[in-house]
Amino acid sequence: MDIHDIVQTKNTKTGETKEGFFVYIAYPKQKIKGNRWYMTFQDSLAVIAEDKEITGQTLRVWMILLSELQFENYITIKQKEIASRLDMYQPHVSKAIKLLVDKGIILKVKEGTTTGYKLNPTYGWKGKVENMEKAKARIAEDKIIDFQSARESRDASDVGIHSDDVPY
Repeated sequence: MDIHDIVQTKNTKTGETKEGFFVYIAYPKQKIKGNRWYMTFQDSLAVIAEDKEITGQTLRVWMILLSELQFENYITIKQKEIASRLDMYQPHVSKAIKLLVDKGIILKVKEGTTTGYKLNPTYGWKGKVENMEKAKARIAEDKIIDFQSARESRDASDVGIHSDDVPY
């Protein structure tokens, strides 16, 4: 023990002096409740929010799709289940997904005879970062979406009621 390790404290009311040592107590980090996660990119959120065609029901469907995102960005939920959870008609869910595919936010993937969907990694990712970079490179090579052009091509069309805003 070194004399420099001793700390004195003085009670200002009683004048009593005590000697002691600094002690570090490590508290465990608080864990976020739940274990499901994905990462997103702020620029992609702005692109989606500023796109005048992506409104109401489409945003709700997109949020459910994100909540069901699996590793490597696979989306594994049936449109019928989305419709049930959101109390929407299935054709409205289908229309929303088609719009998200047309915008390049959701990618249609074919594996064998099965067609499914993946979140475009430019908009978010669930998995290893190194795999995200590979997926982004493949998308750029295939010219699936040019993210910079998507940001620059936001039109100044008038704001009005879209069919997507109409209650079901």
